[in-house]
Amino acid sequence: MRKVVLILGLMCTLSQANAKITLWNAHNPSQYLDNAIAEFEKQSGVTVEKNNFLSERLREEVLNQARTNTLPDILYVPSDFVGMHDLISLAPVPKDWIIPQTEPRVLKAGFTDNEQYGVPLFQGNHLVLYYNKDLVKQPVSSWAELLEQQSALSQGEQQAIVWNYSEMYWFIPFLTAFQGWPLNDGKITLDTKEMQQALTFYKQLKDIGLVDPKCNHDCSVERFKSGQSAYMINGDWIYKELKQSMDERLGVSTLPDIEGSPMLPMFSGYVLAFPRLSTSDDNYQQIKQFSAFMQQQEAQSIIYHQGGLIPANVELVSKIISDNNPNEQNMLKQMEDTRAMPGDAEMTVVWLALERGFNRYMDHNYSVEQATQLMQTIADKETRKRGRKK
Repeated sequence: MRKVVLILGLMCTLSQANAKITLWNAHNPSQYLDNAIAEFEKQSGVTVEKNNFLSERLREEVLNQARTNTLPDILYVPSDFVGMHDLISLAPVPKDWIIPQTEPRVLKAGFTDNEQYGVPLFQGNHLVLYYNKDLVKQPVSSWAELLEQQSALSQGEQQAIVWNYSEMYWFIPFLTAFQGWPLNDGKITLDTKEMQQALTFYKQLKDIGLVDPKCNHDCSVERFKSGQSAYMINGDWIYKELKQSMDERLGVSTLPDIEGSPMLPMFSGYVLAFPRLSTSDDNYQQIKQFSAFMQQQEAQSIIYHQGGLIPANVELVSKIISDNNPNEQNMLKQMEDTRAMPGDAEMTVVWLALERGFNRYMDHNYSVEQATQLMQTIADKETRKRGRKK
């Protein structure tokens, strides 16, 4: 009998050792992911066959692979990919796959249509207020303060503040300060009083010369690094580059209030998603094991220290807050005042409609009412065209 048990045990060990899971990665750079996978393979004996999937037409490529039924066991993709769950046959994540240490608010990044379709591995991709300590001793806490400092900070080629003005991801925090949001109960709502108030405020900042609307992301970064701007609104993704370039001159703060109301930037992240997951899969347990490992502190610590990304594991985040320098504490503080970018498929329509209405308001003499009406008309037309119920 003992011999049979030993044989069965050996067979299970060999089965685990020969087990393989396939993963397509869309995050770059991904050395941190390679290192986390190597640790998982060492501990589990499971092989992870990773392929980087970095096409500029990532969404279309994933859809094409789904049509030919050639997707891998796991996708590591932006959280908004869960909005395509029906098109790429994503399976809802089993409830017992989510560890308790994953912050519930962060889980919203992989949630849509009343189901959890993605396991977030990090949080962030949110906007903060960067400032140059050589030019600013105490960062502003409100836009009213910044406007008071505009003339003093705008001398010659120097500007008070730069940001990617015409990109709608930067506009969203202004909308939230007026209590607006582009989706309500899954329905696109753009023709609102809150949207009109936010657009009016936003345009005024351009009209008074506070911001250069033609200066995009890269332009903003270069002007800020060179000392041509005292402040910059940009994402956590640029922090490492700024830190290396500016060192002690770099300061990080939270976004300034608008008339006492906080700006709440969107956050997003990357999630593990599982095409055609089934308990009958030969490697089902190994896929589950990998998902659990990537949520635990060991892998989450690799994600933070090597990837420079804010972990989804709330226990690790609490340690980071106590250990970090003031800049990184403020980065995390701003993360507490964010809203998850919805994973609904309608978000692709939201961005399209926002941009078109925004451009008409800024450059084509539309009134703010005409602009928001146009946004809503485009959104309604696109949702009908795409066959969505909402």
